[in-house]
Amino acid sequence: MTDPLSDTVRAAWTAGRAARNGWLTVPDPHLVEVVAAHAAGHGLLDALTLDLQHGLFDRARSADAVRAIAAHGLTPLVRLPAVDESIIGFVLDLGVRGVIAPMVSDAATAAELVAACRYPPDGRRSFGPVRTALRPGDDPVAVADSVLAFAMIETAGALDRAAEIAAVPGLDGLFVGPGDLGVALGIGPAQNREEPAIHDAFARVLAACAASGTRAAVHATDPAYAAARAADGFALVTAWSDVPAILGSMDGVRAAF
Repeated sequence: MTDPLSDTVRAAWTAGRAARNGWLTVPDPHLVEVVAAHAAGHGLLDALTLDLQHGLFDRARSADAVRAIAAHGLTPLVRLPAVDESIIGFVLDLGVRGVIAPMVSDAATAAELVAACRYPPDGRRSFGPVRTALRPGDDPVAVADSVLAFAMIETAGALDRAAEIAAVPGLDGLFVGPGDLGVALGIGPAQNREEPAIHDAFARVLAACAASGTRAAVHATDPAYAAARAADGFALVTAWSDVPAILGSMDGVRAAF
């Protein structure tokens, strides 16, 4: 039986490579399971992230999705709607192995994120395991110590304070959101982008993470672009996203006919 608390993201890091992430916004359990099974069976991805900020997952569908992802041996992650300790506690109780917090613009907010992920005395997470204590011998407190916490760099202020945010104790890294960051920098929203301002931002985030001993992550929808960012030094790269992938395959029909 696949361990529901397996962590293939850390396994990728131990192997010396970037972890490959998929992004899910469509809350259909069958779609999630098909993606998880195919990605795991062909060694395509290490993690799947449920987007609770701009996706359509509610609490019940989130639980279904986490089960499907974990059952096929991938690491379930969640992009939070905000730094909200009630939501963070809920998704971690489901067995999510890491959270990505949007719009973190200062070290104080990053510290709140970390505290919401850890039990006292290291944090203030409420104890109420759902899927992290299903089996005899499960230790949800020990599991909480290895939960990943990433702060998204999506504003000009966050970029200016990247070094301070990355240095927050217990934070695992910074996650660049190119869409919102592009809006903040005055160049508009886009993914897989090549503007000098974005590459400068990438370099600043990578430097901040290197200085603090944390890891940098980045969102993309194109696997070649994600691979290039991994070569730059990003440790977690989103290489596939459900809606862009579906639309891209539909555009392929137009090209063929």
